[in-house]
Amino acid sequence: MAWAYNTREGTPNHGSMIASIALAVTALSLAALCLRIYVRTRIAKAVGLDDWLIIAGWIGACGYASAIVVQTKWGLGLTSLHDMPDENVVNFGFTQYVGAPFYVLGIWGFKTSLLVSYVRLVPGAYRVVPISLAVIVTMAHIAFLLVFLLLCIPVQKQWIPTTPGHCGQAVPFYITFSSLTIIFDVITLALPFPVLLKLQMKRRRKIALLCLFALGIFVTIVQIIRIQTITSLANYLDSAEAIKWSIVETNVGIFIACVPTLAPLVTYFSEKTRSGGSSGNTPARPGDGTGFALQSWRVTKNGMRPLGSGVDRDDGGEKSTENILQGPVASVSEASEASDGAGSHGRASASARRRVD
Repeated sequence: MAWAYNTREGTPNHGSMIASIALAVTALSLAALCLRIYVRTRIAKAVGLDDWLIIAGWIGACGYASAIVVQTKWGLGLTSLHDMPDENVVNFGFTQYVGAPFYVLGIWGFKTSLLVSYVRLVPGAYRVVPISLAVIVTMAHIAFLLVFLLLCIPVQKQWIPTTPGHCGQAVPFYITFSSLTIIFDVITLALPFPVLLKLQMKRRRKIALLCLFALGIFVTIVQIIRIQTITSLANYLDSAEAIKWSIVETNVGIFIACVPTLAPLVTYFSEKTRSGGSSGNTPARPGDGTGFALQSWRVTKNGMRPLGSGVDRDDGGEKSTENILQGPVASVSEASEASDGAGSHGRASASARRRVD
């Protein structure tokens, strides 16, 4: 049975590959999002606006991937325009029209999520920069969305080519859109670097953080590849390559935005492993309110504090910036030692008073 409707068996078609990529990368970003939600609701107990924005971004990415999978059944992925059945053209164009707003929502979501997280993490007047950029990105994506929806007048001409009316130049718009998106990506991903470079922390930890944010370069590379595919568009079937990279772009962006928030999960299981191997210690459970570090001290409403607000120390004390993305962390073993120390001090004081009496 042919993958696309109304086509003959054996017709050259990459539709199944495009659908597989869409489902795989969407599942990957969903896994990262679920871990993020678990950390933010059960461990850190600090859900913020950036979490809601990344959820909105994933909804956009999922909606776009769903539209693309459906579009492959109507001919996306066919290698020759001659193999495209006439009866598929309307549904092909309509699913592409429906998918465009979801795509814009997806790329807007992960950018603004990162920018809002920077607002909580960077100090003082520097917060004006991510706030301003978030406003600019939002306004630009609203403009992109309007152009996507109103590229043809009347709008149904986008999926019914025989409708009387006129359409704007699609290829120049797509190239401009992708170019501006690259600029926004680079600025968004480079924004925390000046603050990270000034952090007083171990070099290996600083390098790890810088590499983590540098992963976003991959999204920019995807955008560049996407522009190259757009410039070679000759007919509407040639959009398959650009659409494939668009799916990768949105979901990888969401994945990268989620990874920095997962540090408390690593900390939690590390503490659980250490405490589980020591006699007399009971591993802390997320959400039980007993001993786990992320619930012990919150400087702000969302459990965050500005980057560079402390110094890195080997003793894991309050002023460590190792866990800058989730706030100060004290270990379970340290809490236990502190409790034992307080008890010993109280017993020593009582003995001294008895001797004086």
